[in-house]
Amino acid sequence: MVLTQEQVKEQGRLHFEAIKTKQLVTPPSYLYPDMGYDDAYAIASAIVEEYKKAGYTESGKKVGLTSNAMRKHAGIDEPDYGIIFHELCYPNESDVSFDWFAQPRVEAELCFKLKKDLVGKDITIEQVLDATEYVVPALEIVDIRQRTDGPRKIYDTVADNASFGAYVVGDRPIRPYEVDFGLVGFIFEYNNHQKEVASGTAVLDHPANAVAWLAKRFTELGNPLKAGEMVMSGSAITILDAKRGDNFRCRYGKFGEVSVNFV
Repeated sequence: MVLTQEQVKEQGRLHFEAIKTKQLVTPPSYLYPDMGYDDAYAIASAIVEEYKKAGYTESGKKVGLTSNAMRKHAGIDEPDYGIIFHELCYPNESDVSFDWFAQPRVEAELCFKLKKDLVGKDITIEQVLDATEYVVPALEIVDIRQRTDGPRKIYDTVADNASFGAYVVGDRPIRPYEVDFGLVGFIFEYNNHQKEVASGTAVLDHPANAVAWLAKRFTELGNPLKAGEMVMSGSAITILDAKRGDNFRCRYGKFGEVSVNFV
């Protein structure tokens, strides 16, 4: 690691403070150009500790930047990963406070509820499905706590806890073998205007592939995916900025729709 323990804690505190104050922080790679994944994940872990001190409890994990469109948008060529929280999980059609977020954006994805641990470096789609209790359509509210007026590295997005802000889950659970998740359709709408159409294949060719990738990465980190956790598998569509008063909706065909309002 390049950063000291004190620098890691300070970065975690500053990133968490930015959620409340909207005072954006400098991407850590600007300050520490030699930093690597260990430093980035240490900062993210410090952010998670700040959440816990504030009374939040972990509900699972997330993988981001899984679609080509998302990686191109971010200027980053590989996925990132982070921790999600129970208290930041909202029911379908929720009104959420715009003021809670620093730079909110919205994307659409599938969320896997695990019934078995997923541990290992060679996880298959079949193993992911076998370990899954159900899958539910979801929206993720991405919140970037860092300045975005210049290029960011993968280390910056990992350090920002993969820019997790909150997530909104749908009402229709899908059983693991009910459908080929690569064929699930996404019709994404912004303020009642259709913005993009995609399918699950946009997420690393299959959303369960994204969960398998995440299982490998968190196994390497010593914090494997566990039974009972929710796992956000990454967006199939390009991310959109959110403003106060905006409505976002994604229609998933026979699996229903998920929407959120910023108030």
